[in-house]
Amino acid sequence: MEKKYALITIIILIVAFGIYAYKYPPITKNNDSDNAKIAAVKEGDPASKPSTLRMSLIEEMVTNYRKNQLISIENAAQNPVKDDSHSILFDLDTLKKFISDIERGVKEVQPTADSKLAIRMYYAAYPLKEKWNERGYEALGNLLGQDIPKLYERKHTILMIPVIKTDKGIFADFNPFDKSTYQGFPKRKRAMSLLRDPSDTTEIPALNHGQLIPPASTIGEGF
Repeated sequence: MEKKYALITIIILIVAFGIYAYKYPPITKNNDSDNAKIAAVKEGDPASKPSTLRMSLIEEMVTNYRKNQLISIENAAQNPVKDDSHSILFDLDTLKKFISDIERGVKEVQPTADSKLAIRMYYAAYPLKEKWNERGYEALGNLLGQDIPKLYERKHTILMIPVIKTDKGIFADFNPFDKSTYQGFPKRKRAMSLLRDPSDTTEIPALNHGQLIPPASTIGEGF
């Protein structure tokens, strides 16, 4: 009789546990081993691997620029630029904001489009400092009150411009906030002189004013 009661009790406990487990299923937590496996999968994903270059290659490429392009600029027969900049620094927050502004513009203007976006970097040079207080140069006039930026006159710099892949498959400069430019800007006549049209007040998203080295200190550069 005791065995019968014990068997009935066991059956009741099993049924009760089954009902409880059905209503309140256990939450599985990843242990350290599982987390390690997940991390390994992510690390093995080509998309998650950071872009890298060998330091020796970076050094060679930087040296090539300084021995060729830079030395030509600094020793040009006409209008040489002494101590021209050889690097430019942008802080990460500035770059993130610029990218975010481009993406935000596209979402606001063309929210349903799956647009391929990019950034084009133009090699450029600052104009003569005597112009920085003139009409149309307001973005440069603000640099005159800063010790290092006020020395940027004629030095090498970079201008970053938003780019979109057009319907024809061409990567074209554009304004993310102006839909009429999504197939590229209208053709503009390239100025053959240093004269500008002061009546042209068109503004587009662009990024400049990184820290030029020199005139900023070279301390911290690895190459």
